[in-house]
Amino acid sequence: MDALNFEEIIKTTGGELLQGSTAVPITGFSIDTRTLNEGEVFVALKGEQTDGHEYVLKALEKGASGALVSHLNEGEDLPLDKVIIRVEDPLKALQQAAKYYREKFPVRVIGVTGSSGKTTTKDLIAGILSTRFNILKTEGNLNNHLGLPLMLFKLKRKHQMAVLEMGMSGRGEIRLLADLSHPEIGVITNIGEAHFELLGSVEAIAEAKGELLEVMNSKGTAILNGDDYRLRRMANKFKGQVIFYGLGKEVDCRGFDLVLEGRSTSFKVLIGNRKEEFTVPFPGEHNVYNALAAISCGLHVGLTAQEIRRGLADFKLSGMRMEIFETPGKVTVINDAYNANLSSTRASLKTLALMGRGSRLTAVLGDMLELGSIAEESHREIGRYAASLGINNLLAVGELMKFAVEEAQTAGLSSFWHFARQNELKEKLREILQPGDYVLVKGSRGMKMENIVEYLKNEK
Repeated sequence: MDALNFEEIIKTTGGELLQGSTAVPITGFSIDTRTLNEGEVFVALKGEQTDGHEYVLKALEKGASGALVSHLNEGEDLPLDKVIIRVEDPLKALQQAAKYYREKFPVRVIGVTGSSGKTTTKDLIAGILSTRFNILKTEGNLNNHLGLPLMLFKLKRKHQMAVLEMGMSGRGEIRLLADLSHPEIGVITNIGEAHFELLGSVEAIAEAKGELLEVMNSKGTAILNGDDYRLRRMANKFKGQVIFYGLGKEVDCRGFDLVLEGRSTSFKVLIGNRKEEFTVPFPGEHNVYNALAAISCGLHVGLTAQEIRRGLADFKLSGMRMEIFETPGKVTVINDAYNANLSSTRASLKTLALMGRGSRLTAVLGDMLELGSIAEESHREIGRYAASLGINNLLAVGELMKFAVEEAQTAGLSSFWHFARQNELKEKLREILQPGDYVLVKGSRGMKMENIVEYLKNEK
């Protein structure tokens, strides 16, 4: 991070200096002593399982320049050369300081959200824009009310643009993240069933995602999936500029003539009255949508088609997202195990069917979590869809996936198994897989389907 001092933190947060010199330099902020770097300010957050105030001394001994606390532990002797600032709410203080720090920079911020595809879209946008601009982009899962403030502290004067992913766990979180970061461009990939359990309806999910546009108001530009009718409806209320992308006809950036070529996908884009051809180094119609969002963003900020092509060519997907490899036993594995909801699982199954056309297809699926009252029907839909695509083998693990197996059987899929534990599933894979097979592995984060992937990497 660039210049920020303790005097500014005290002024911004309304905190009280308990000890130390405000001249001590700051290198960043941390909420976890395990990853804390020397010179960072430790923010003592109280969580469901632990209280950061129990780790203040450890943080200071590890090299933290100071700490934001709501109280001091009785009888604890802290090093007197370290800065301690008492604030009413350390989390709120972290967010206030991050907003203040962000406002120091004239950087153009692009906020990316959506029910699925937001991480890939964020990475694609950053990759394209980096062909001309110096970019900061969200790292790992720093996309929520804790992570985004930490990302903002990574801003430096050299950065011209910041591409920030915005996740949510409920109403108001996207509004908070947008208020902290001040995006001038808002990208929404789609509205789906992710977080249905928390919000209760797809309409409520749409409203929560739409908070991004509400914060930008007439001053911003919205880049929206024009094939999503909920986003069309959202756009009608937005007073700023709207750019639609998609595969349908009534969009500003339209993709067509999609061709799957091995592990890459080529497609044409109609931009105004001219046609341009692009290639992305990964499969899937859903990833073409993600690329179209990034292309729209690149064109909006003035990039040429040639610069965009160069950014796409150099792109690499984040781990466990459409990661393709061949096992020692000559089985092609599509590792899409990072997370899952109804729409993303349908998209991955479709990609499996297209990539493995003419080969035996095996879907290894774990539960799709956080779907609440629509969980059973969503899993049943996946079973029907797998059968309709001609999937040869369905291996499912998790309590909810039993509904997918039941429905797949009813729909005519002949080879199917449901397992309570992954070890049993691995044994079945060892038994049925043959050279030349294609396998998809997908499930929600909590299902840890990457364990299956690691098994397959070594399976002969």
